[in-house]
Amino acid sequence: MLILRLTQVAEGRKRNRVELSLEGRGARHAAVSRFVFAVTEQDREDVRWYLEDFLQYPLDPAPRIARRIEQRMAEIGRELFNAVFHSNDDARDLWAALRPNLSDARVEIVTTVEEASLFPWELLRDPKTNIPLALRARSFIRAHPQAAEQPHLPEGDLGTIRILLVICRPGGADDVPFRSVASRLMKGLSEADPDSVHLDVLRPPTFEQLSRVLREAKSNAAPYHVVHFDGHGTYTERGPRDGAHGYLLFENPALQDNFQLIDGPALGSLLSETQVPLLILNSCRSAHADPPVKPVAVTSGTTDLHAKIRALGSLAHEITETGASAVVAMRYNVYVETAGQFIAELYEALAHGYTVGEAVTLGRKQLAAQPLRSIAFDPLPLEDWPVPVVFEAAPVTLFTRRRGAGATKIKITLGKDEASPKHRALDPQLPRRPDPGFFGRDDTLLALDRAFDTQSIILMHAWAGGGKTTTAAEFARWYALTGGVEGPVIFTSFEQYKPLARVLDEFGTAFHNELTGSGVHWLALDDDSRIKIALQVMGQISVLWIWDNVESVAGFPAGTPSLFNSNEQRELSEFLRAARDTKAKG
Repeated sequence: MLILRLTQVAEGRKRNRVELSLEGRGARHAAVSRFVFAVTEQDREDVRWYLEDFLQYPLDPAPRIARRIEQRMAEIGRELFNAVFHSNDDARDLWAALRPNLSDARVEIVTTVEEASLFPWELLRDPKTNIPLALRARSFIRAHPQAAEQPHLPEGDLGTIRILLVICRPGGADDVPFRSVASRLMKGLSEADPDSVHLDVLRPPTFEQLSRVLREAKSNAAPYHVVHFDGHGTYTERGPRDGAHGYLLFENPALQDNFQLIDGPALGSLLSETQVPLLILNSCRSAHADPPVKPVAVTSGTTDLHAKIRALGSLAHEITETGASAVVAMRYNVYVETAGQFIAELYEALAHGYTVGEAVTLGRKQLAAQPLRSIAFDPLPLEDWPVPVVFEAAPVTLFTRRRGAGATKIKITLGKDEASPKHRALDPQLPRRPDPGFFGRDDTLLALDRAFDTQSIILMHAWAGGGKTTTAAEFARWYALTGGVEGPVIFTSFEQYKPLARVLDEFGTAFHNELTGSGVHWLALDDDSRIKIALQVMGQISVLWIWDNVESVAGFPAGTPSLFNSNEQRELSEFLRAARDTKAKG
């Protein structure tokens, strides 16, 4: 593979030096370009407005302004290309050698943290073809000239890829929808062999818990391969460090605003210590802000409007500097739709065995190929493909590369002893998803997820027909899939008369193999023994046990005689109180 490396060095006000090298396939070319080039603060604000605000209020004159900015983005890309590749004969010769093979080349942009945001390198555009290099190259990545620590690069067959998803929503129900990105992540991973991926969600999503979970995983010789932060970033002078820096907002209920600012060195040091090779950052914004109808005019006294753009860009660079192998980030506060589409493409490419840089580049190309975005109005085209950036110390591959086409092979592994629920298994009685799919209720799912961080038993109530059962079933699927419980999901409905003895039979079915393997013959036990054993098992293995239609136990509607006598009602309530002190959740 050809590798084009562009190393940027600032030599003074607007004066720059870029060292070019082309290696691979037996030949090496080198050149140095010196030139005067700068992106104005007005250009930066225009691009920020176009990517962050335009689609929220795309009425006249906004569309006309947007088209002008699109043209300016292309102009900046061509100007930067000419400055780098047409400054002297050596640079022109190097480009001539690369051009026919660009689609199979890896392009590396090497800068320091301070210089990372000076040039919009992703806009670099060949004037002859009018195509950005980031959309033509095999991979287009950024790199740090010399990391403070040696990156931990995964080697050999990694086995099951372990992913830890951190979903931070400090604003609760008023924040970005809970599973807006996670659902697309899981869609992208659907291309992978189910046995090759292990997905956990960090609960609670605090930095303290992240530190604990990553260190515990490493001590168990099973470190995570990917940490994916789905939340918010900011660039501020009011953080724990002097000066302005980029931070991630982790949830922290102990603080007034429910968030804690974590900077790049702190997170990067933790990832390096716990040998996590890949960090994915996506910062989403809701579409409910009041956006300016046009870019703000920049004057000499205007506050640095580009500060927000540097939030995750500089933070990602700092994390790379501390030894992370690869960091994927968004340079702008993007819309949920953009982030979701990109994340799905990213994980699908990773699952097919592409390197992180190649997967990000493929994700960019798909954003460019599918530019229509539906935010507040009808779908409109938006050139948001430059938003994702990737920092990669060296090519990082997680999944085995799939090569060639052929007949799909069906693998059947179900044995006679595997037909009952097991780790993360779902009760066959759990109501299925509606045929059109499950949509909405993100605020309810978020409330349930966070409540289970501190409570073991939760009562969900609403009007009859309000969708409680469907929502509970969807939450159960989500919670089991993302590591909320170790054991199975059990679903018990009280729509028909079912005293505690019959309820416990469903527990016995869920744990049939484990009980039999321990010499316990469930059907031969009396009711008191079943209660003791069920509580003993739930004290060792966390399960999610849904009791549906519990209002029927007391008689429903109100005033309707109950089918349960007072002793049966008391048995059920006493069992719930006892289960509250186990690892079970319900």
